[in-house]
Amino acid sequence: MIRKVVFGCRIGYVCKVWMLQVYFLDKNDNTRETLLIKLKNQYNENAWEEFAEIYRGFIWSILIKMNVSPSDIDDLVQDILLKAWKNLPKFDYQRSRGKFRNWLGLVVSNTARTYFRNKNTTSRILGSLDTEDQMSPEIEKLTTDEWQKFISNKAWESVSKTLTDPVRECFELISQGMNLKEVGEKTGFNYNTVCVYKKRIINKISREITRLENETG
Repeated sequence: MIRKVVFGCRIGYVCKVWMLQVYFLDKNDNTRETLLIKLKNQYNENAWEEFAEIYRGFIWSILIKMNVSPSDIDDLVQDILLKAWKNLPKFDYQRSRGKFRNWLGLVVSNTARTYFRNKNTTSRILGSLDTEDQMSPEIEKLTTDEWQKFISNKAWESVSKTLTDPVRECFELISQGMNLKEVGEKTGFNYNTVCVYKKRIINKISREITRLENETG
């Protein structure tokens, strides 16, 4: 199945969403143990640290969009991570029945609802259709959008470590909107070389997105 995702590219300390259509094969490799299953089976301190490291940024980005107070976000993220971790052994991971990120999004939604209730305030994104067992369409869309940005940034972080500095700079300039001719002039690469680098890196990123989706999503 060919899918189209939004590629969010992290440039230095600035995370901008680059609306680049990346097409890739959705390889559902059922023979390989996913990271989630590994974490669920180990369920120890090392697994907890890996779990928290992977999903902390995703949870944080959803809470920001829900307008949670910045002074409360870190505590709320930790609370959600602990709730999700506590219930992870009970989670029946079957990709055909739904994605883990949707389940985690529901945990975030329920925790945020309680947070706003205790603050005697509301969030316009948390709709009245939200229940403890089902997300509203708004929250479901928010979860999907933030996951795409999150997983794309994770993929770029991983791929960028394998690139030389000149090639990384070349792709970062492209992601900032500079046309390929200008990128070549700035980096010293000829136009054809820039095109080749762009294609190769996009392919690497798409493969990494597929891997991360299979293991963490």
